[in-house]
Parts: sequence; structure tokens; C-alpha cells
Amino acid sequence: MEKTIVVGLGNPIVSDDGVGNKIAMILKDKVSPDIDVVEASLGGFNLMDIMTGYDNAILIDAVQTKNGKVGDVYRLDKDSLEFSYRLASVHDINLYTALEFGKQTGIKLPEKISIFAIEVQDVLTFGESLTPEVEKIVPEVVEMVIKELDLLKN
Repeated sequence: MEKTIVVGLGNPIVSDDGVGNKIAMILKDKVSPDIDVVEASLGGFNLMDIMTGYDNAILIDAVQTKNGKVGDVYRLDKDSLEFSYRLASVHDINLYTALEFGKQTGIKLPEKISIFAIEVQDVLTFGESLTPEVEKIVPEVVEMVIKELDLLKN
């Protein structure tokens, strides 16, 4: 049986930046116990370490793009990892490079990585609440991740 991990990325005390964490907390009660659901705040080698030993990974993160509308959800694959700032931190290597390093050194990392990036409004204000526009999209993203998990089973 393939091992799958869902990682909600973000800082839960910085408004919309915590959207990945919030979605992960909701998913913990909704998915099969054989799927690991965790929260993380760092990318690069730290995220690589979290995903070691899994066949599949789903990452959920906040993004801010030039042309995106708050509440837009982007479904990406591992070739699009530079899309998220947390997946490419200035204090660490980006996840794509970490995955290549892992592959070269024989570390078992997920073959399939899906990313759900949520266009957010506020990643600067300290507080545990999401903005209303981002809060409104959370149930839809939860369902999108559950559907992705169902596809991985088949």
C-alpha cells in the first residue's frame, strides 16, 4: 500500500499565511487514518525531511501572485514548486532542488507531489484569523484535497 502525506504549510499566527495549516487541521478529522496529515512552516530541506519515506505528497500553501484574485486556488505539480515562497525560502534551498538532491543521494521521496496554492490577501498581520475572502474558500479546498486523495487510491 502506498504511503501518502498531506502537508499544510504556513504560519498560523500570521493571518492568511495560516490557511494551509487550517486546512490540514480540518483534514485530520476527515481523511482515512492511513493518511498522515501534518502542519509545517518551513520549506526546502525541512519539507524534504517531512516527506521522506512517502510515495505521495499533497502540499497546501498560501500564495500571492501579480494577477491572482483572492480566493483563487491553483492545482500544481512538483515541476511548479517555485510558485510558492515557502517552498522556496531565502534561508534554505527550494524544494525542487532539495528533491533533486534527495534523488541523487538515494533518499526515498514522493514520486507524486500535488500542490494546492491558495491566493491570499494578508500575509503580514499578526493574528490567527483568516480574512473573510480566504476563510470562505477553505471548505472548497478541503473537498479538492479529499478528491485528490481519492484519485491517489485508484
